[in-house]
Amino acid sequence: MSHTADDNAKAIETFQHNGGLHPDAILAQLDRILSNPEFAQSERLQKFLRFIVTETLAGRAETLKEFTIALDVFERDDSFDPQTNSIVRVEASRLRAKLVKYNGIEGRNDPIHIRLPTGHYIPVFENNVTAAKSTEGAWATLSSALKPAFLSKKLVASLLFVMLGVVALQFYSPQSSKQGVSNSSNDAQSVLPSSIAILPLRNLSGSADQDFFSDGITDALITALAKRVSIRVISTRSVLAYKNVDKSVASIAQELDVSHVVEGAILRVENKIRITAQLIAIKNNTHLWAETFEREISDVMALQNDIVEQIATSLALRVAAGNSRIQNLLPKRPQAAFEALLKGRFYRNKMTEIGLKTGLSYFKEAIEIQPDYASAYSGMAACYCILGGHGFEIIHPKEAMLPAKTAALEALNLNNSLAEPHAFLGIIYLKYEWDWKAAESAFRQSIALNPSYAQARLFYSFFLEAMGRKDEAIKEAREARAIDPLSREVNINLGWQLLQAGQLEAARLQFEATAELSPDFWGIYWGLGHYYRRIGNPDASIESFQKSIEVGGGHVLPLSGLGYTLAVSGRRAEALAVVNKLKLLSQNSYVSPVNMSGIYAGLGEKELAFAWLEKAFTDRSRSLAWLKVLPEFNTLRTDKRYKLLLARIGLPE
Repeated sequence: MSHTADDNAKAIETFQHNGGLHPDAILAQLDRILSNPEFAQSERLQKFLRFIVTETLAGRAETLKEFTIALDVFERDDSFDPQTNSIVRVEASRLRAKLVKYNGIEGRNDPIHIRLPTGHYIPVFENNVTAAKSTEGAWATLSSALKPAFLSKKLVASLLFVMLGVVALQFYSPQSSKQGVSNSSNDAQSVLPSSIAILPLRNLSGSADQDFFSDGITDALITALAKRVSIRVISTRSVLAYKNVDKSVASIAQELDVSHVVEGAILRVENKIRITAQLIAIKNNTHLWAETFEREISDVMALQNDIVEQIATSLALRVAAGNSRIQNLLPKRPQAAFEALLKGRFYRNKMTEIGLKTGLSYFKEAIEIQPDYASAYSGMAACYCILGGHGFEIIHPKEAMLPAKTAALEALNLNNSLAEPHAFLGIIYLKYEWDWKAAESAFRQSIALNPSYAQARLFYSFFLEAMGRKDEAIKEAREARAIDPLSREVNINLGWQLLQAGQLEAARLQFEATAELSPDFWGIYWGLGHYYRRIGNPDASIESFQKSIEVGGGHVLPLSGLGYTLAVSGRRAEALAVVNKLKLLSQNSYVSPVNMSGIYAGLGEKELAFAWLEKAFTDRSRSLAWLKVLPEFNTLRTDKRYKLLLARIGLPE
């Protein structure tokens, strides 16, 4: 009888933990989630979610520990050590992010939401019956707030549909009305700024095709403001992570660690553009100003400058020109050229081969329309550099770096105050010309022109790493992260610099923290692969590299890491199979000979390793800039040929 009573008590406790929801309803929701494409394509995540949900429903939530999940979900044995293998934590981060995305988009109106709280493996089940009522309220609020005089009723309806589920309600809430808003500098002085984020301007056009325009104007505002003020301005890549994210401004500000936020919306209809923006001091939730700007589309550059001026004046900042008014440093451009520039930046920021090549075509289009467009030449230089020497080396260095240098120099010839072309000129000096003095000078010049340009800090850390200046490399990597805290590349670079400096556990923690930001980023597993190899866990290293290859996006970097680990682990045949795969890939896109050389070095094949290094020297492969610090070549360092190669590149031993 007591057994039945215990069972009943446990059942009641489980029912309460389930939020009062019937297990059958939760299982139905589980099936609904697992059938979604986000989960259907990942057998591992499906198994993970099904396991923790069914175990919780069975009353065994207390057994959901890292060790048991590793055994039951990931088929590890009793030798699994959570301290040296982070597979469960990393996969939990991926699962958590997928659930957040599903609940906020496809499943926003589902009857039940399943969440996985940070730091736990026990899922939470929530009744979502209030979704419909919230939606009705959203329509009512938006309908009264978003009706500019020149919009049709049909367009207003489409705008409301597009904006449901995003942060528009915050902007048009009663808090953000003009009551209590002041344009006086005294109000700005009462909350002194230390940092600012311009959140993505919401695209109210009703068409996703106009995302390039809203994102481009956001990027242009960030770049322009960063050049004119002395405080930290969060980079475009980090703020774009909050595009269409349902979070409060205060929460976003806390995550970005900023004192002030600008949020707003952009509406483009035919030949008119309207931007509504407000500046918020987070500490006391003071709305320093709210303003609506409207222009003809041909005058968009003047509109951009007006907003920058309002922000700087409201914050009581001194500008570089020493005036109380922002100087219009941006000459007027034909609208078609400006739009081509925005499209170029939009596609370049995707950081994919297709995106970079598409962006390149738009930058060229902008130059055809306006031959003296410095920013378009700068964009061209960036695309060529990333395609030919930013780590991927998708095209041959000689095919990329020569036009990149031509474009960067032309940009600086037209406008020497631009930070971006200086930074990419530094990359060319570092990765292609091996002119170390010129590279450092270019990076420093870029940072001096725009201290809030995270890319320059990132590049400078690359240079310092190549020179063996480890502490300085970490410092610049941290500076880049402070400016661009949500950039996955910036976060991975910080982990990598820590790893290169021998701070192995700090590196692991940084890689795992990046998984919370972007769980499907190849660089996380690539970094962990190097970490596990260095602590002497080849099995975990191989698994991490394989995961990085499966996720995709890293071109050949994860593959070469896998090949080297297999080589030093004595798995010769598998390592050679990776070499053959790299050779096969080289028939369709450029593959640096350094990748093959590293694997042969791991196999103890010195002659082949040096033969491939010599080919890399002929190609001027970007990887040779790191020859002084690459651990894959430690076994070659005592060879005279290695010392000679360092001297030919101009690197000290």
